[in-house]
Amino acid sequence: MLKKTMIAGMALFMLSCGNSNKEEQNSETSSVLDKVSNLSKIASAGDKVEEITKKLKGLTPLTNDELKAVVPETLNGLKRKSYNAGGLSAVGGLSSIEAEYGDDIKSIKVGIIDGAGETGSAMVSLLALSLSMNTESENADTKTKTTEINGIRTLTEDTKRDESVSSSIKYLYKERYSISLDGNGYTLSELESFMKELNTSALK
Repeated sequence: MLKKTMIAGMALFMLSCGNSNKEEQNSETSSVLDKVSNLSKIASAGDKVEEITKKLKGLTPLTNDELKAVVPETLNGLKRKSYNAGGLSAVGGLSSIEAEYGDDIKSIKVGIIDGAGETGSAMVSLLALSLSMNTESENADTKTKTTEINGIRTLTEDTKRDESVSSSIKYLYKERYSISLDGNGYTLSELESFMKELNTSALK
């Protein structure tokens, strides 16, 4: 009921907006339609996210040793230079790990958060809602969008500034784990190859 009311309100607002400039009016109409579409997607995803959250709250987070199995000593030919398991444990008992590969010029950072437990389930829910929308934006340097990579729903970012490039990929695995890859010196297409090399099978 709430979803229908909100969508109806947005539609009425769109129809009531008058504009003498036809090009501007078409642009505004398109923008409102995009917002209505995303609003509908969020509402539809709400029940699913609530189901996932309820399930995750009752699960036991993985141990540091279990998470370490996901970040091998080498990733797509790059040597692991550091890792930090349990660094977010003070934040509501979050189970997490971060690992960095490469050197000071080009590097890949991998981050994994277990959605099990009260705090973890809340963080995973926020990412799930973001992934449920079809979004795309661009400024002078950065393109951000939700898209699919190898059949996986992802939130991507690709930045090109002068001679430097960077990129990021965020996604959910097994509706439980929030996984992020951040590439310094790597384009988005290059970062995708590292995504394939992660040992996600170690995540139960």
